[in-house]
Amino acid sequence: MKDIRILVPSIGHPTRPSLAEAMRGPGDRHVTIVGADMDAGGIAPHVPDEFVQVPGRNDPGYIDSVLEICRDYEIDVYYALGEEEAIGSAERLDEFRSAGVGVITPGNPEMLRLSSNKSRYHEFFAEQGIPAAGFRTIATFGELEEGLKEMGFPEIDVFLKPTQSKGGRGARLVTASDDPSVGQDVRAAGQPVMSLETCLEEFRRQDGPDFPELIAMEYLPGTYYSCDVLSQEGEVLYAVPKIRVRGTASNTTVGQVDMNPAVLDMARQACKAFGYNFMQNYEMKLDKNGEPRIYDINPRGGTSLILCKAAGANIAWFSVLMALGEDIPKAEIKDGVRMLRHFREYFDDGTPPQR
Repeated sequence: MKDIRILVPSIGHPTRPSLAEAMRGPGDRHVTIVGADMDAGGIAPHVPDEFVQVPGRNDPGYIDSVLEICRDYEIDVYYALGEEEAIGSAERLDEFRSAGVGVITPGNPEMLRLSSNKSRYHEFFAEQGIPAAGFRTIATFGELEEGLKEMGFPEIDVFLKPTQSKGGRGARLVTASDDPSVGQDVRAAGQPVMSLETCLEEFRRQDGPDFPELIAMEYLPGTYYSCDVLSQEGEVLYAVPKIRVRGTASNTTVGQVDMNPAVLDMARQACKAFGYNFMQNYEMKLDKNGEPRIYDINPRGGTSLILCKAAGANIAWFSVLMALGEDIPKAEIKDGVRMLRHFREYFDDGTPPQR
């Protein structure tokens, strides 16, 4: 069988060793992981078989650099991690194909931009008849207090987050309660719980043209789910919902597969509406009635794809096969499988290795 060379960006992220393991597949063929990262001084050079340093994702020439790497390193498959890479590679898909590179990115640029903006995709869900949490878009500081009140504050706690952010950055729960037990799940995820006064004071400093567009959302108090999906033209091939037993908004340290039918149905509805291919990740929480609601969408697999592999459906590897135009294996997903994540150490002589 054909040897495969896979380009994985942001290879220095703490969860990339397990991603690299998943993307190597079952071991029946030779797979070379070429890792790219802007930081050559951390673990990045140690994780892949070959390492290359790149500019940051926001650099105007980033995708040019990726294309150059694909040609120079004879890459077969590029996993376009993150919104910027997913959109940038989707816009230039013909160039990647001309270079003989299959790109793992779930959709067209328009849909990717829509799904990366929390207000826009909530509006889209309403148009498509997909159940969603209540929300308000807040475009200016002057709209902030009124927007929270429209959501039912102070009688109801409100979750506030930038419409475009990653890994829970900038999220907070606004509450009128002094009870320290309120929002324990939010605190456990590393996000603040604050009063209206504190919230207003923080955002007052950002008043003006640089004020970040926010979404005020119904607070979802129930169980957190991260649902990884592999799909083709909007049809789900595999979906693996996982609960976070321990961890933060950006990294689950203890997770468990929970094949909740309602969560699976919600993922299917969203995937079909977007018409997505390859991997995507839907973050959900249960509302006060126990119904799952999507509150974040990632145009990639989640950071616990290794748990999908452990449960029997290695969708990271299946995405590689899909990008190569090969058949996707049949797999049974084992419910209840648990992941316990721990640190792994790498050692060098102080000089990042050149590979």
